[in-house]
Amino acid sequence: HPPTHSNYINMRPTTILIPAILLSCCATLGDCRLEPSLPSSPSRRPQSKMVASLKNGLASGLSAGCVKLVLAPFDTVKTLQQHSRSLDGEKALTLGAAARELLKRGGVGELYSGVAVTVLGSMPSVGLYFGVYHFCKKKGAEYLERNDAASAPLAKTANIALAAAIGNTVASFTRVPYEVVKQKLQTGQYPSTLSAITSMYAAEGFQAFFPKGGVAVQMIRDIPYAVYTLMAYEWFQANWAQQGNDHGQEVPRWKNMVCGAAAGGIGSLFTNPMDVVKTRIQTNPSQFMGIMHCARATLQDEGAAAFMKGSVPRLMHKVPANGLFFVCYEFFRLLLRVEPVAGLESEKKSLKIKSTS
Repeated sequence: HPPTHSNYINMRPTTILIPAILLSCCATLGDCRLEPSLPSSPSRRPQSKMVASLKNGLASGLSAGCVKLVLAPFDTVKTLQQHSRSLDGEKALTLGAAARELLKRGGVGELYSGVAVTVLGSMPSVGLYFGVYHFCKKKGAEYLERNDAASAPLAKTANIALAAAIGNTVASFTRVPYEVVKQKLQTGQYPSTLSAITSMYAAEGFQAFFPKGGVAVQMIRDIPYAVYTLMAYEWFQANWAQQGNDHGQEVPRWKNMVCGAAAGGIGSLFTNPMDVVKTRIQTNPSQFMGIMHCARATLQDEGAAAFMKGSVPRLMHKVPANGLFFVCYEFFRLLLRVEPVAGLESEKKSLKIKSTS
């Protein structure tokens, strides 16, 4: 059917910005080398580690915002599926039915419900994670070095996982408010971001943005996701990407992207039950007395299959997110003229994983 006038009215600015962002990133990367190396000259002082770290943090935050923007429709469909409850033998809301319900509610633009607060909220959250993760990983590496365990693969992996867990714990406190607002918009409880924020604050004050169990359930989802994904990424690297690489050559970027995508898919599947509980607590906090009550009610009323609701659109979001983040991250590094800094290049792996959580 040809698009009607109402469809154009309901299309939000984000639907126009997405192709522009992708074309801009691809065009820039097509004309430039992916690893920016600025020529040194006597007239220009090299960047300090702090400046380079801040620029990398800014690049990661902007990249996370782009990923959230481009893949927002899958996240919206996922939230609607997880929010819906199939009681008394009702059929669960399918991916297609959820998409049709959103289009019927407000056209194509409805697929991007809450995208503005998501993009704005994810950038400082990822930046905070980056800072905490980098600090903890550095301190952990120093501890391993003092105890002659720095070369042990298991110790290095454990250090990365622990740093990621601490980073996620701290970042969760900044992530919950925008997640709550975003999901209430996605489920159609409010017509706009401004009305959601003002109505929620008028009803419950700041507590509305931190529902009971909201921070804890965010951690219960995000920390295992980061750990599972990091572990899977390391396994794919060791058992596939670096197989036959006896000379220490750099792994092709497409292999890194495949490893990241596969690891993101595994982390997504393993943590989907926690994501269902998180969605229900943050969208309807008054219905549940806590995390365990929500999990028990879901199991008793809908069966174990309910914990896999939204898993398909979540996979459709998580798997390409790592590759898209890689493209956007390199684009913003070029744009910000980031100089390579020893020890910082290894952060890309964790940043790509973090951007999808």
